[in-house]
Amino acid sequence: MAKQIITAAALLSMLSVPVLAETQAHSSEELVTEARAKVKAFGGSLKQALQQAIKEGGLTNGIGVCNTVAPEIAADNSSEEWTISRTSLKVRNPDNAPTDWQELQLLAMDKQPVKNSKPVEVWQVSEASGQPTFQYMSAIPTQELCLGCHGKNIDPDVQAKLAELYPNDQATGFSEGDLRGAFVVTYQPATN
Repeated sequence: MAKQIITAAALLSMLSVPVLAETQAHSSEELVTEARAKVKAFGGSLKQALQQAIKEGGLTNGIGVCNTVAPEIAADNSSEEWTISRTSLKVRNPDNAPTDWQELQLLAMDKQPVKNSKPVEVWQVSEASGQPTFQYMSAIPTQELCLGCHGKNIDPDVQAKLAELYPNDQATGFSEGDLRGAFVVTYQPATN
């Protein structure tokens, strides 16, 4: 399958003015505000669970949280209309592989500096399924906490646990500040 090549600068200029329309009764501003709140809740809960697990049992315990608790936290922050997940160009869990649109956004995000204070984010509305679907992505920068499992120098015990839980792991070799991936929030209004 041939992929369209778009320069990062051209893609970023297209993304700086989101292509949005009203999605049922929600304005684009309301959808983005809700998506940001969902990312904050999910990311905050996940970080807290990881820190607690690592404190209690080290990095290998933290890997278990990512494997089992992260999907539960995502489900808790999702609903019939809203879903939240994570994706990356280098996935640990193949279920988190990006869609074509998400991959384009990740490639563009990877060309921008990732800053914790102002998230790199993109969004769009698509009617490919016959009804409006809002998609939002917010970059996940690699933080110091991430490096023990996603960095370049990983402890052998951690490597063994990763190999056990994620035999096709691609999510290593990152440095602090690198684009680790993105939170993905989707809104699709319920049909009557």
